[in-house]
Amino acid sequence: MPPSPANLRTLEPNELVRRAHDGCADSFTELSRRFRPRVLHLVQRRLGRRHADAEDIAQEALAKAFQGLDRFDDRFQFSTWLYTIAVRVAYDHARSDRRRLGRVALAATADATIDSAPEQAVEHAEQADNIWRLAKETLSPEQYTAMWLRYGEDLPPAEVAQVMGRSRIAVRVMLHRARTALVAKVTQ
Repeated sequence: MPPSPANLRTLEPNELVRRAHDGCADSFTELSRRFRPRVLHLVQRRLGRRHADAEDIAQEALAKAFQGLDRFDDRFQFSTWLYTIAVRVAYDHARSDRRRLGRVALAATADATIDSAPEQAVEHAEQADNIWRLAKETLSPEQYTAMWLRYGEDLPPAEVAQVMGRSRIAVRVMLHRARTALVAKVTQ
């Protein structure tokens, strides 16, 4: 008897991957349901694309993940592997579309605290938008991606390194330089 969608919602991502690899299409559907919004968000912020372009790239990344489930190493988190695929698909699209290479941009929205007053939530969101906008203007696209993955997606530096195909030390240096550049810009 196939598992019910409610049962699948309680499973860890790596267990869903194992089941999807064994032929359970509902398991991959559940993975897609969980991670598609985050992949879409990452792609939109990474490329500054129109919503339809980001949708296409996110869909392609999910399709590649589904096709490559046999290459997934369950010692790692599924999200890291999926983000790696999404970033690479986004890079491929950026390379093939030379007109948009200069438009690599990211803008982030802040998560407003549920307990805070509406005015405070709006102010917090505006401050976060301003910081991310300043980061977009100040940092290189690679530094910005590292910052977004680290602070926007809350990935540890080791996973940021894996997603970006860089060493941990390179990512730590990149994050340090990005923070230093932002502080210098803010204190001008």
